[in-house]
Amino acid sequence: MSNYKLIKDIGIVAISQILTSLGSFLLLPIISKTLGPYDYGTWAQISVTVSLLSPVAIMGLSMGIVRFLSGEKDLKRVRETYFSVLFIVFSAGLLISSMLYLSSNYLAGSIFGDPKASYYIQCGSILVLLLAVEQISLYYFRIFQKIDTFASLSIFKSIGHLIVTIILLHSGFGLLSIIVSLALIESTLFVISMYLIVSEIGFSLPRFKGIKEILKYSLPLTPNSVIRWVTDSSDRYLVTYFMGLTSAGVYSAAYGIGNLVTLMITPIQFILFPELSRLYNQGKDAEAANYINLSLRYFLYGAIPACLGLTFLSRPLLVIITTPEFISGSNVIPYVAFSGLLAGVFQILINITHLVKKTQFNLFIHLFAALANAILNFLLIPPFGIVGAAFATLVAYLLMVLICAKVSFKYLKPNIDWIFISKSILSSFIMCTFLFFLDSNSLFSLVRNVVIGAILYVVSTFLLKTFNQKEQDLIKSGISKIIKKRS
Repeated sequence: MSNYKLIKDIGIVAISQILTSLGSFLLLPIISKTLGPYDYGTWAQISVTVSLLSPVAIMGLSMGIVRFLSGEKDLKRVRETYFSVLFIVFSAGLLISSMLYLSSNYLAGSIFGDPKASYYIQCGSILVLLLAVEQISLYYFRIFQKIDTFASLSIFKSIGHLIVTIILLHSGFGLLSIIVSLALIESTLFVISMYLIVSEIGFSLPRFKGIKEILKYSLPLTPNSVIRWVTDSSDRYLVTYFMGLTSAGVYSAAYGIGNLVTLMITPIQFILFPELSRLYNQGKDAEAANYINLSLRYFLYGAIPACLGLTFLSRPLLVIITTPEFISGSNVIPYVAFSGLLAGVFQILINITHLVKKTQFNLFIHLFAALANAILNFLLIPPFGIVGAAFATLVAYLLMVLICAKVSFKYLKPNIDWIFISKSILSSFIMCTFLFFLDSNSLFSLVRNVVIGAILYVVSTFLLKTFNQKEQDLIKSGISKIIKKRS
């Protein structure tokens, strides 16, 4: 894959992520203002629960098919392997969804702290199955670099969920609107994906040939998903336990804004791992290390100003898009934003352990960070509230990055460009200095300031010559090709 195609594909996925994140972002004010912090907290708990259980149903097989099918030319092997994996994930998802449905009364009373939540847990239980099979279906397009299809389906999911939720909310369905709309969109997305996949490779009954090797690779990743959930999401449970569903709603709303930074890693990681697998399988270790270095550069180029910008605009954001009950969450956003930056760095570096098939290190890293996060949450939430929970997450991700770098660099060490990172930080501070003198007391002024800040940042990085000459020529070449295609 040429550098131009790499950047082009990342750009396509990035645009789709901007549109999908816009849909998710617009849901926040709609839901928070319509339902209030208590019901929003209930939805947040259901979402967190589903995010714990759906990776268990997947059993690491999404990464497994990427690792083993990337670059595969034998159509028969692709077909048989894919549908065997899909059958396993569907069966596991159906089992876990059923267990969640049957345990709804217990969960509502013990974890949610509200027996009335049982009904919503039952309705949301089907989401475990739907999210699991949806991820396997979308990963097909990731494996074979069907970037346009992946982007279109992602946009459909986000915008469709937004539109159907708004319709159901205005029809008086309340909290049920979010659950039903997501279930409808996930089901439709899966049907469309299956139609496209079967049209391309045909259909095969599961034969499970060669599945043992994939399971051997994938199953050790399953505990990582659960343990990673402890680092990412268990704080929502503990905030509910110590402070109640209303505080959990406030925390979740602020977390959702700060966590926007992590969206920047999705387009990069989407392209990166299949390409790294191809290069490493061909013995091109140096090229693989270079791709990791480029990915770190491009991710940090966007993540650093995003973190500082969200920190600077945290309070105006919550004031404008939520209700007064949520404003106390503004202090949480900076910690979550920088946690998102560290999470992105970790996702890039952890690819190295996947390439060398040392996935046992993943378990250790996730377990250590999860234990640290859980302990810090228990210690910090009672005295410091939701800020303590956010700080615990930040520390956990910092530990993950440090340990991951120490372990993975023994096998493949990218040449990290600290000068590039320093210039990005300096440009971000220049951006924030100008923003300090601008008001952000309305939606229009907030959007205006975001646009101005982005322009200032890009101009500053070019004046500081953050990109080397080769990258500048590549950017100019890419822009020229786009202009020629449109003319």
